[in-house]
Amino acid sequence: MNADQSRIDELLARLSESLTVEVKRWVSTDEPQGLSKIVRGALALRNRNGGYFVIGFDDKTLQPDIGNEPADVRAAFHTDKIQGLISRYASELFEVAVVFGKHGGREYPVIVVPDGVRSPVAAKRDLFDDKQNALIGHGEVYFRTLSANGTPSTTLARPQDWPDIVEICFNNREADFGRFLRRQLAGHDVVSLVSALSDLPLGQGSAQNLKDLAIALLQSGQQRFDLALTERKPTKDELATVQRGSWEVALVIDPAQSERLPDEVFFRTLASSNPQYTGWPVWLDSRLFSDQRSAPVVRDKGWEALIISLEGWSKHVDFLRFDPRGEFYLWRNLPDDVSDQIPPGKMLDPIVVILRVTEALLVGPAFARALGWKSEEARLGFAFRWTKLKGRQLEPWANPGVTINAYGTAQDDTVTTFVELPLDTPGSAVAPHVDEATRELFVLFGGYQFPSAAIENWVRRLVERRL
Repeated sequence: MNADQSRIDELLARLSESLTVEVKRWVSTDEPQGLSKIVRGALALRNRNGGYFVIGFDDKTLQPDIGNEPADVRAAFHTDKIQGLISRYASELFEVAVVFGKHGGREYPVIVVPDGVRSPVAAKRDLFDDKQNALIGHGEVYFRTLSANGTPSTTLARPQDWPDIVEICFNNREADFGRFLRRQLAGHDVVSLVSALSDLPLGQGSAQNLKDLAIALLQSGQQRFDLALTERKPTKDELATVQRGSWEVALVIDPAQSERLPDEVFFRTLASSNPQYTGWPVWLDSRLFSDQRSAPVVRDKGWEALIISLEGWSKHVDFLRFDPRGEFYLWRNLPDDVSDQIPPGKMLDPIVVILRVTEALLVGPAFARALGWKSEEARLGFAFRWTKLKGRQLEPWANPGVTINAYGTAQDDTVTTFVELPLDTPGSAVAPHVDEATRELFVLFGGYQFPSAAIENWVRRLVERRL
């Protein structure tokens, strides 16, 4: 789990609760009530495969809990103290970190719970309050789960939660097995081997139909973006950003769901199930943005939002659409064209490309599972498109420590790719699909091929939140 200071600052700047982010008012670690909230939350996040426990904000309004903070925040939530409390109650030890972020000039602690759980973590002892009411029960397993209205919460694991818990643990064990294979098969193209072995014998007609639907969604999504932009009446600077390079992703889930409505429960379910692998995640929730023009609205039986945020160090334009039938679209400007470090239209950072494609391939299945699609039935079709490529060079400018041997300049202006992803694909196995989604893009730059092992490394770092 990423304990980097910049990630914590981004989290507090755009705070929202999800399956991997829990928010609580100020609590006292010296009192049973406060202790139980921290322990239950940490164990629940660990069983969810890691996350962030944010303290000092109201979990309903997400506003700071002013006036109730301890006199010495850093002493009250020192890493050693929090680690000792959690280790006292966790059936299996795991290391946490406490990072302090700032919001409105005040410091707030964020307990960072790591991923990598391989067997469910339970409480190994009881905790009672002064009236002998049980706050933590020996043997209880806690989990971050969604309620019927799509709101995330920490609860005792229910029967319907155990398949998710088992799958999370299995996927982490499978990732260990994959690393073992790579060590044994050093020097071979393991990613291609795994891709070939896991290739499903799907009918060509069915696969082609899913591809056609996804590419068609790219087109209709672009049209909806154009309409929303016209209604927004962008400024000159905003329009200039939109007219530069972009990347898009269209996700179609098969089979479609025809009876679901774009109600609040649908949107809350999506927002809560987004793993938020980065500070500005794909298909993000903009309901609490200060600029109300960014707020999502229901239009043509789906949710849409146009987000234009060009202030500060990180500049973004996003247009997103959530259709409850199982269609999701995102348009985003290329970060290569809004950086103060390089001139627009000259470069494309391949690492950023890999990370964003990976994130889309991880968030899509999380949406599908949260909305009730069955792993053994559902197929996900992802269409990607990059524009304004002509004249660019492939250069990892945002990752200066990385060296690549790409020397060609792109001559084509646009490229569209497609990949199909079974819903039961674990996060540790998406690297071959990332390779498939990006190879036609990278080859435009003088025939460059990004090494499969390097793609796998960057995918793993994102999955494990170690960027």
